[in-house]
Amino acid sequence: MAEESDYPKIDSEGPELVYMVVANHIAARIERGELKPGQRLPAELDLAELYGVARMTIRRALKELRERGLIRSVHGKGTYVQQPSPPADNAEG
Repeated sequence: MAEESDYPKIDSEGPELVYMVVANHIAARIERGELKPGQRLPAELDLAELYGVARMTIRRALKELRERGLIRSVHGKGTYVQQPSPPADNAEG
């Protein structure tokens, strides 16, 4: 993963939902190519420590990322960055 200083300071009293801050940060790292397709993410406990949040917050963030199609979880194996979906071809004709 990245250096500890690369992680956002999370304000649990701030206006944003903490799990969304984490999810958006991981999503941005995927979009920038820092996290590559097929790359395994750290375990939930490790992510919780890196972000300074509860494990349940990490679980909610990972659920959000799965719903966005950015990651996939394999039971007993880990959580991996998903291959990007090919762009939809909107040109019919």
